[in-house]
Amino acid sequence: MNKVILLKNKTIPIDHYDTIFRTGGYEPVFLPLIQHTHVSEEILYLLQDEAYLKKLDIIIITSQRAVECLNESVIPQLDKCSTETLFNKTLYTVGPATQNFLVRSGFKRVHGGASTGNGSALADLLISDLYKSNLDPKSCKVLFLVGETRRDIIPKKLNKEGIEVEEIVTYKTETLLDNVIRFKKEFESIDWVAFFSPQGTEGIVEYLRSKGNPSVASIGPTTETYLQSKGLKPTVVSEKPDATSLLSSINEARKKMSS
Repeated sequence: MNKVILLKNKTIPIDHYDTIFRTGGYEPVFLPLIQHTHVSEEILYLLQDEAYLKKLDIIIITSQRAVECLNESVIPQLDKCSTETLFNKTLYTVGPATQNFLVRSGFKRVHGGASTGNGSALADLLISDLYKSNLDPKSCKVLFLVGETRRDIIPKKLNKEGIEVEEIVTYKTETLLDNVIRFKKEFESIDWVAFFSPQGTEGIVEYLRSKGNPSVASIGPTTETYLQSKGLKPTVVSEKPDATSLLSSINEARKKMSS
């Protein structure tokens, strides 16, 4: 069985990369590069405020880590009425994995997901939906749950349309110190390496460059650009940021290599 090392934390309880790759005949090996710490005090305070929650029109969540913060550190402390109100809020998210996670968590009105592979596309969808709705974009109350380190593409695009966005940090990330050591232990028996983000990968990229031309997959163009800037050209780039597309891109590359 071909082994692929996935440079990401394994999502609990279900990780679709694990499911899809095993079904496709691979043995996935997850290598966490960062650790997440919930920063839940501010968002808990806001969501416990009945008046604030009632006025809130839209929530943007682009990271599974933010969903985990809600599930583990916020929702268990909300009363039944607040929880139900939260679950019925309109949510916008990026990628099918986070969309599925939100739906499994109990959220009922999740938009974007599979049809929005990045923050720019998500902002465009939200703006389009607002202008089609009865909501006044300039008076719409939008909450964006983010990590301590994030890009500002979504707020900038929305701000240009007069849509104010309140950003609340729900988690922070720290790079694990032994990433390269753990990677080297796994690498000798690995057929493919899949990159999901630049964070925590610098030492790994340097090690792979010393190995010549390893089989490397990138989850998308942003990570591809980072890898190329470090002198490591990905063998393949996933068409979409999801498990099925990543597996397909690797399989296509393997076919070309064997032909």
